[in-house]
Amino acid sequence: MVANLDDNIGKLLRGMQEMGLEENTILVFTSDHGELFGAHGRRAKNIFYEEAVRIPFLIRWPGVLEEGSKRNFVLNTVDIMPSILSLMELPIPEEVEGSDRSLCIMGKEDTEDGALMMGTGPTAVWGDGYEWRAYRTKRYTYAIYKKDGMEFLFDNQEDPYQMHNLIGENGYEEIVNRLKEEMYEKMKSIGDNFERNSYYEKFWVENRIIKKKAEWEEKV
Repeated sequence: MVANLDDNIGKLLRGMQEMGLEENTILVFTSDHGELFGAHGRRAKNIFYEEAVRIPFLIRWPGVLEEGSKRNFVLNTVDIMPSILSLMELPIPEEVEGSDRSLCIMGKEDTEDGALMMGTGPTAVWGDGYEWRAYRTKRYTYAIYKKDGMEFLFDNQEDPYQMHNLIGENGYEEIVNRLKEEMYEKMKSIGDNFERNSYYEKFWVENRIIKKKAEWEEKV
C-alpha cells in the first residue's frame, strides 16, 4: 500500500507539472482513520484512542508554505473544508460546522481549541451501549461513555500511548472540568444531545434538522 500511494502521488505531481499547475495548487495528503491492531486490547476503529483518531495531514503549496515546516494545533475533519476554502480566498458557507484554521496552517496564528469526537455506536445493527464522546486538545484527551458514565483522561504529552487513565487522581480535577465544559459546549453548538444509538433509527436529519422517521418517510 505504501508503494501504491507513493506511485500514485507521483503521478498526480507529474500531472500537475505537465499542466503547469504545480505552483498554483494546494495539495493535501490525509486519511480517514487509523486502526487499533491490538492496541489497548482492541481492534478496528470507532474509539477515541490516538491509534484510531490521529491521522496524517500534509499540505503542499509551493512558494507559500515553507517545505518541511510543522504546525502544532488540533485540526478536526470538519475544519478541513473551511480552512482550504479560506486559503483559496473562496467564500465559506455560513452553515459550515468546522472552523477556519487557515491562519494556523500559514503559521500566522495559534489556537488552543480542541476537537470534538463522537462515537455513536454500531449503526449497522442499531446497537446501544457503546456510545461515547471525547475531546482532544493539544495535550489532553478526555472521554466519557454514555452507558455507565465511565471517564478517561490522558496526558498525551507525558503518556503518548495513553496507558494511564488520570481520572480520579489528585491535581487533575480542574483539567477534567474544563475539558468537559468545552466538550459539551461543542456538542451544544451542533445539536448533539448524546443520544443512544437506536435513537437515530427512529429520527433522521433533513436540512440539518432532526425529524421523526415517519415525517421523513412521508416526504420521500
